[in-house]
Amino acid sequence: MSSARRFAAVLAVLLALTCGPLAAAQDSGPGAQRAIAVAAGHPMFATGLAEYAGWTASAYGSQDRYGLWRVDFFTANGVPLGWAQVRLADGRVFAWDSSFGIADESYAAAEEALLGFLRYDSEFLAFAGDIDDNDWIWVAYDDSRDAWTVFVERGVESLVVTLRSANEWARSLEDLRIVEIEVPALVSVDEWRSMRSSAAAALAFTDARVAAAVRGLDGWVSEAEQLGESVWLVRFRWEGRTVAEAEVDLAVASVAVR
Repeated sequence: MSSARRFAAVLAVLLALTCGPLAAAQDSGPGAQRAIAVAAGHPMFATGLAEYAGWTASAYGSQDRYGLWRVDFFTANGVPLGWAQVRLADGRVFAWDSSFGIADESYAAAEEALLGFLRYDSEFLAFAGDIDDNDWIWVAYDDSRDAWTVFVERGVESLVVTLRSANEWARSLEDLRIVEIEVPALVSVDEWRSMRSSAAAALAFTDARVAAAVRGLDGWVSEAEQLGESVWLVRFRWEGRTVAEAEVDLAVASVAVR
């Protein structure tokens, strides 16, 4: 967002504060009004509130050692939009949380800008290839991280791409850079081992000799030991003894009963 557009967004918010009703304010005194004005002028809230005509706010002074005010924002219909902790002594917002989302009329423009960037970004192209090679796309803005998120559905090879603009806290789609590219399918090591162990046991059980060995044995269990990158040794045990043993290769879906 350009500085002119950012100024316009902040100005719109301040005008709403001075001209619009704040019927939801818990404390309508000057302190509350100042706290709301400080929070609403923060770029994170200024940009988001500009998309919600008729928004309201409540505020109270905590009278704690830090001199903080709590400000809550709502839509015109009373749906929470976020909160901020403000210190009036220096007009600073120390903490906040917001959940504006992307307005329907802004979604298409955001998607077009983000995908347009990824189509030509050398880092993304080298890692993931064509952004248009997907089942579907979903984009979002993470208020807490000041970051854009692009979810690229590709089954087990799906991606979550996080981008941030050099124009901080303005929901800007200009001067973007990639913060991270995540493959959600890469679970923790323990979870991966558990999943592979279960897959190895299931593959071993498809062999008729293994199935026959445990047939009728109530309470049998399987144990899997990793021998190589994709090779596992699966033991089927019942009452403390091994009744069947198979070496499986998950890469080629082979089973060799010992």
